[in-house]
Amino acid sequence: MSTHVNTFATPWQSEMLSAIPAVAHGITRRVEGVGRAHGNVGFSAPRDREDAWAMRQRWCSTLGLAPERLVTLGQVHGRDVHVASAVHAGRGAQPGSIPLGLGDALVTNQIGLVLMTLHADCQPILFVDPGAGRRGPAVGVAHAGWRGPVADVAGATLAFMSTAFGTRTEDVHVCLGPAIGQCCYVVGDDVMSAWREQAGIDAHVAIEPSGDRYRFSLNAANSLLLERAGVRPANVDVSAICTRCHSGHWFSHRGQGPHTGRFGAMVAILGEPAERW
Repeated sequence: MSTHVNTFATPWQSEMLSAIPAVAHGITRRVEGVGRAHGNVGFSAPRDREDAWAMRQRWCSTLGLAPERLVTLGQVHGRDVHVASAVHAGRGAQPGSIPLGLGDALVTNQIGLVLMTLHADCQPILFVDPGAGRRGPAVGVAHAGWRGPVADVAGATLAFMSTAFGTRTEDVHVCLGPAIGQCCYVVGDDVMSAWREQAGIDAHVAIEPSGDRYRFSLNAANSLLLERAGVRPANVDVSAICTRCHSGHWFSHRGQGPHTGRFGAMVAILGEPAERW
């Protein structure tokens, strides 16, 4: 007798990042019937915080990660990057705990910390520096809606990793996770003006005119900024999933409204602390 396995009940993963040793990652999904809010991991009102904590524990368990070592931020659609150290384990993990700070990107080179950002159409960006020898690996995660590319949160994260951990940008592997696609992301002149100021002559790669408005590609915008920062195009894994088109399996602000749930993008370095040095 065969058993049907619901693949949507497990986190989405990048094939490229999954091939890198000593690093775990995953992006949670929306799954009908899982918990009281379909797998939501966001705490902000009007969401059920106790159910969201139960879902954080569930999703972490599927990846073999410790939910009590989650680290989160108060996201503000900016470019501020925070480094997570061992003493920050659990910051923002459980209801009532205080996130590490305000910002939209987290980085670490510490084993066992589980970095997480929250999303509902905005793009998750996962960074993995495999490291070599004594330098060891480093990881990061960022939250990027249209304000993220305009502020170049991807470039800011890479620059921070370089300064803090000695990361070489050309070695970094990056996943641009599921987000609202250009097919569904219609924006106005204000967004396009801000993006053109950031991207200059290359702004057109992320813009498609649509009547008197525009369709904006987070994939194209963030890919451009990663290449400018020195990431090799071959080291960028881009998801083709549009969270609004596939809102049965993803939380989507534009598809389901502002009170919908949130999916989480997680990344962690595996191993025992004694193995690092």
